[in-house]
Amino acid sequence: MEFTVDTLLRGRVTLLQPTDGLRTSLDPIFLSAFVVPPFGRFLDVGCGTGALSFLLLARDPAATGVGVEIQPALAALADAGRARNDIETRLTIVADDVRAAPLPPASFDLIATNPPFFRVADGNVSPIAARALASHEVALALDEWVAVAARAVRSGGRVAAIFPAERADELLVTFRAWGLSPARTRFVHPRVERPAGRVLVEAVRGASTLKYEPPLVVHDDGGGFTPEVRWLLGEP
Repeated sequence: MEFTVDTLLRGRVTLLQPTDGLRTSLDPIFLSAFVVPPFGRFLDVGCGTGALSFLLLARDPAATGVGVEIQPALAALADAGRARNDIETRLTIVADDVRAAPLPPASFDLIATNPPFFRVADGNVSPIAARALASHEVALALDEWVAVAARAVRSGGRVAAIFPAERADELLVTFRAWGLSPARTRFVHPRVERPAGRVLVEAVRGASTLKYEPPLVVHDDGGGFTPEVRWLLGEP
């Protein structure tokens, strides 16, 4: 597979990405910044080429993790990216369907995921398999990845995800159905006057009261990034 070598956080994180195919967005940056360290031992469900895992490890030098990716080609790029980021002893990449992967129960402090967003029934499924698997619930539906997270997270541990804002209520209901208590949520708006496009949610394995945090606005009136987003990107 042909790939490009890209960087995040002004060069602090290196990412190998397919030249043609699935490439990262701002979503893993927003999610990695939403979750508060320390992360302990984390599981990245559907890690792709490793962006979220690499960002979490960059934010918490004591953290370790496991990234599981169903697409072998993407998992291979994530695995190669470990050496580029000098985290070979801190991150394990598993090329497998996370529903069948041998993950010890109740063994992770944090489950983090930027999962497939869209229902297959909603249409517009890409004819390119790699993109379809990443964007639509072709192989991993909401209830399935929440079930994996609920089994893998320890008591008192956290589950964090970024999801379409229009499915926020569905996500919260699914978390609760699997014994996870939503604790924090933050909506992400493309502009201050536009409806939210994403929602960041953190749930805990235990009792919690849901807190709504101030919205994150991506673009200012001029079309550039807002000061907060520039800070999240590591820009001055």
